[in-house]
Amino acid sequence: KKQATALQKELSQTIIEATSPDELIRVEITADQKIRSILIDLSYMIPEKKENLELQLKNVISSALTQSQQVAANKMREMGGLEGLMGGLQ
Repeated sequence: KKQATALQKELSQTIIEATSPDELIRVEITADQKIRSILIDLSYMIPEKKENLELQLKNVISSALTQSQQVAANKMREMGGLEGLMGGLQ
């Protein structure tokens, strides 16, 4: 239980940043998948760029989530995997 609590705390304090290819959209999430911030450049704030903004935002959030899952999986492995976190009880 202590390991699981420690893992949760570490994941909540680990920040992942993902940006769009043009670097005009940035999303920060924690490794436990809580969104901390979404930054969008003002150049996207025109009606003509609405569809592109939606697409880029979806892609950046998806990238951030994938990265957070990888970080969480790596941290779990470091702590002995699921069995290690549950104290061998299953």
